[in-house]
Amino acid sequence: MKQLSRAATAILLATSLLLAGCMGQDESLFYGEEIDPIIAVEDFVLFDENGEPYQLSDLEGKVIVIAFLFTRCPDICPVVSANLHYVAAELGDAYENEVAILSITVDPWTDNSTVLKQYAEDRGLHWPHLTGSLEELEPVWVNFDVGLATYDADQDSDGVADGFDQCADTPEGEEVDNEGCGLETQQSEDSDVTVKHHPLSYWVDHTTGTIIVDKNLNQRVWWADTDWNAEMVLEDIYTLLEE
Repeated sequence: MKQLSRAATAILLATSLLLAGCMGQDESLFYGEEIDPIIAVEDFVLFDENGEPYQLSDLEGKVIVIAFLFTRCPDICPVVSANLHYVAAELGDAYENEVAILSITVDPWTDNSTVLKQYAEDRGLHWPHLTGSLEELEPVWVNFDVGLATYDADQDSDGVADGFDQCADTPEGEEVDNEGCGLETQQSEDSDVTVKHHPLSYWVDHTTGTIIVDKNLNQRVWWADTDWNAEMVLEDIYTLLEE
């Protein structure tokens, strides 16, 4: 009996330790990466897609979802914008009343208010898209830990940065469109390009995430742009709304 009792006690002790370990593995309230310690958002004034000044502190009392993008981004930025559009729709009446969404450019050299307005209208996006001078944006990028670099690699010397160049083998000396494709030899039959703008001579490489800010203007949750899960982002928003 004593041996059986000792064995039972050992099993109970091991079980309790296992349960304690499981319960302590993840104490985060959020599905995204919890920002710990909390980082306060530094107030800023930028300009929206209508050219009007927009001050962050006017949103105090709301949960704010902030994304960083640039309009010429060919891959992840449109996906993040589409995810935000879905989140806004799912929030229903809470969107605008209790939750705000902001997009901030990382390419102020191209993304003026007019360009951002066109970007938003083309995608049916109804939240502020903000820009400003480099001097105005740099403190914001630093506050939100945005990694940013520009480069102008142009292997085929056609005046279009490789990051935007869809035709890497443009014939030497041939005039190209904004995608680096030759106007004479590399246009598809159904191409409707009629106006050629100045080729894009630089590319923006940015390391960012979408940040969820609480009602007291503190950064609380970070979602990597490549890890987005709109349903889980919604759950994180609801968690902060309950605080």
